[in-house]
Amino acid sequence: MLMAYNEQQRIFLPYQYSREDLQRYRRQMKFYCPQCRQPVQLKIGKYNIPHFAHIANNSCVQLFAEGESKLHLQGKVQLFEWLRKLGHTVKLEPYLPKLSQRPDILLIKKQKQIAIEFQCSTISHEKWLMRTSGYKKNSIQPLWLFQTPQKQSTQGIQKISISPIMQKMIIATVQGVSYLVTYDANTSRFIYWTNLLHVHGHTFIGKVQELTIHKQHFPFYVPMSIKKEEFHLYWQLYKKQCKQFVYQRLFRSKNGVQDSFLRSSYELSFALTNMPDYVGVPVKDAEAIPMFSIEWQTILLYFCRRLQLLPHELDERTIRSFLIQQNIEVTNQAVQAVKNYGMVLAKSDQKNGCFTDICEQLYAHLFAIAAIY
Repeated sequence: MLMAYNEQQRIFLPYQYSREDLQRYRRQMKFYCPQCRQPVQLKIGKYNIPHFAHIANNSCVQLFAEGESKLHLQGKVQLFEWLRKLGHTVKLEPYLPKLSQRPDILLIKKQKQIAIEFQCSTISHEKWLMRTSGYKKNSIQPLWLFQTPQKQSTQGIQKISISPIMQKMIIATVQGVSYLVTYDANTSRFIYWTNLLHVHGHTFIGKVQELTIHKQHFPFYVPMSIKKEEFHLYWQLYKKQCKQFVYQRLFRSKNGVQDSFLRSSYELSFALTNMPDYVGVPVKDAEAIPMFSIEWQTILLYFCRRLQLLPHELDERTIRSFLIQQNIEVTNQAVQAVKNYGMVLAKSDQKNGCFTDICEQLYAHLFAIAAIY
């Protein structure tokens, strides 16, 4: 923990003092846990940020902040000082008795409270949900800020891996731009993952931008939509993922002709090494279908051929029948994903079996509405 009470019942923040001063205070003062009021030890290491720890076998019922990493302690201090310098009213590690919870930072703005949790380690969905629900039930807005994964700090348009728990932090602006903000305590930088396009599972394509803590405001800046020229790079990266999926499926599938994707490709005369551009395209709501886009769209096109219908001609009942056949949970979002695919194809200009402007239509479908604002 980064703070404790001294004998005068005043908050003591050790990171604000030199190590020489702290060594003197450790000899002269006693410190107490702000939660259980039991004595705590002041830790002054050579590498870690000075902090407090409970004495071994302590009976603190709500023992907290034990064994924190250097990165977590460092990040909390940086964020706390950043908000304080911006003029916000903030508390570091305040104990909230009604919740029996202790956020890393509590920001108080007029009548609004925001609990900021800087998460460096993995956290289970159950624990995240419990803490988030606790804040919301007490009219406190939770803000989870994850430490930027080590491999995702470079800038530019690229493939991004976002864990399931971090996906829950993705924000959609009024203009339709989806983004995620993380913080890198190693470099004191906020990392924006913007214009996120879901590919499959944990994989996204997005535009990564960095902002130093000294240039960051709070509330955070809201990102703009990418331009049409930038989407061409999205398209190239997305189709590369499609090709990788096809190769893996071709060499690893054990079902042979029973494989719905391979069977549909064969019946449609699709060359697996050169699939049409209009198969395997990103559409809104596609995350509701737990299959790679090139797979479910190929199977859908074969389904449509047997019915002698085009994708945009399918009614909702028929779409639900298709989803059931593929053991896909029938939800409004999944149905809409199929409709969106049909709509994109219907709006594209088809010549000799090719959709010449499919990339432009996808940009309009995914990002153009946001770009208007």
